[in-house]
Amino acid sequence: MKFLLPTTAIAFGLLVATGCNQSSPGGHAETKSTTKSGDTFTLKAPTLATTIKQGDKQTITLTVDRGSDFKQNVKLSTGAPKGLKVDFANTTVNSSDKADVSVSITADKDAPVGDHTIKVVGKPDSGTDTSVDVKVKVEATK
Repeated sequence: MKFLLPTTAIAFGLLVATGCNQSSPGGHAETKSTTKSGDTFTLKAPTLATTIKQGDKQTITLTVDRGSDFKQNVKLSTGAPKGLKVDFANTTVNSSDKADVSVSITADKDAPVGDHTIKVVGKPDSGTDTSVDVKVKVEATK
């Protein structure tokens, strides 16, 4: 019985960690002595894979989730896998902008079929970058 509680806690922790597609915090100062809990941001992407047929395009929403004290601009970038093209509605999310950004993902007509991961990086004006993985499943056209 004494092992049941720790095992349950570990299992719950793993379940929570795998069910959320949110980046680790970025944007805080480089030194821990000046870091405030609200002086960070995270990137959030859809948890489930976005399915795209070869030759088609899908649009997803990426969210820049700002802490209450995070007032910096965030530049978004990515390196798309072979056969996929990624376009951001805005590559820079200004501190005064809405938190949601439309991201278009286009699969070439000959894009490799299967599961792919697109890493989106958020770079603040100063402080630590963060990234989030966007899962994409390419299906063959019939």
